Amino acid sequence: MHTKDVMLGNESIGNLIVKLSAPAIVGLLVQALYNLVDTIFVGRGLGEQSMLAIAGISVAFPVQILMMAIALGVGIGGSSIVSRALGKKDIIKAERTVANMVTLVVTVSVAFTILGLIFLDPMLKIFGASDIVLPFASEYTKYIVIGTTFFTFSAAMSNAIRAEGNTKFAMAIMLVSSITNIILDPLFIFEFGMGVKGAAIATVISQVVGCVMVVYYYASSMSRVDLIVSYMRPETGIMSETISIGMSEFVFNVVESALFLLFNQSLLIYGEDVAIAVFGIVIKVFMLTLMPIIGIKQGIQPIVGYNYGANEFARVKKTISLSNYIVTAMCIVSTVIVFLIPEQIMRVFSNDPQLIDMGITALKISFLMMPFIGYQVVTTALLQSLGKSKESLIVTLSRQIIFLPPLVIILPWFFGLNGIWISFPISDFLACVVAVLITKKEIAMMKH
Repeated sequence: MHTKDVMLGNESIGNLIVKLSAPAIVGLLVQALYNLVDTIFVGRGLGEQSMLAIAGISVAFPVQILMMAIALGVGIGGSSIVSRALGKKDIIKAERTVANMVTLVVTVSVAFTILGLIFLDPMLKIFGASDIVLPFASEYTKYIVIGTTFFTFSAAMSNAIRAEGNTKFAMAIMLVSSITNIILDPLFIFEFGMGVKGAAIATVISQVVGCVMVVYYYASSMSRVDLIVSYMRPETGIMSETISIGMSEFVFNVVESALFLLFNQSLLIYGEDVAIAVFGIVIKVFMLTLMPIIGIKQGIQPIVGYNYGANEFARVKKTISLSNYIVTAMCIVSTVIVFLIPEQIMRVFSNDPQLIDMGITALKISFLMMPFIGYQVVTTALLQSLGKSKESLIVTLSRQIIFLPPLVIILPWFFGLNGIWISFPISDFLACVVAVLITKKEIAMMKH
């Protein structure tokens, strides 16, 4: 029996969560920091134009979310199949799945790059770029789109590597690529005077580095699942299952990207370009605080998938229960920090008084229900690991489709700009209620 099988099937759940989640948390935090670094250096490096540059990067963020949708849709869908196949000792199925993941993610990414470059400016205008912000957004996004395949390949295959239980190498990919970006950002922005274009090029180079590391992993003897070229021929069954399982994550990110259209258009009406810049900063801070929760999610997915495949349902239930306690505590800590030092957080990005004042209010309101978000993330991890794509999609859409858009439209009528910020905590709480109900149903089914 492989050592990873012994670990996933027999080691204590608490130790497993720490062992598998810690590398993912570290890697994701560094990755979130390098997303923040673009905004920080641009905000500090362009003087009077800094607010417009930050708004430009903020408008580009929905495009990056679409890229993430491709990576996570393929990565999480495929890794769920891989972890369950390993639990059943079906190495051939795992290898065929990994090869098909490569085919799928590269094909979709190339198509996205071509379409993205053709429709770049119209797309950015739809996402809220005003005439004055568009040049900054276009200059930044063009290079980000060119690097789509490198980013999506690295991110998707990191999930497959993690599904084997090799979380340390997956963490190393994120660490090395993130540190590369952090080093190159100030060099390109300040030394070479390239502005937002320099930030984008630094990001793409760092993604190429991550891509090279994934190739090295599968070319060496490190992987227990070989990447076999002959298996890259598309298999309808594997691809359809990958897409089905990853669909909730894909739809979540696509819908989130689409919501930026609604958000940014509303922000332009009630707060103009400065509100879009504030929203971009709030989202980046939110993502930074969410990364440890996502790290727990990525850490528990191999545990849940393997033990479910091995019919060890008691271990699955214990994993979910303990994970919920951990992520709730993390969310509470993040909320307390944001409420204690909101001004200091905003000053990291800019010294613009209007941006800081608006940002303090936005941060406090947006984080009100942060403690409820962790439960939703764990529920999604459970459902994806069990292959319950329909239920996972329901949890995802409850916040992004059912609750959030109507609130963003209605609340500003009564509360103005603050109504947009208020819509986030209300939708977070309601979505948590949905997640609790579905989790209880799934756990009850396991008892029988």
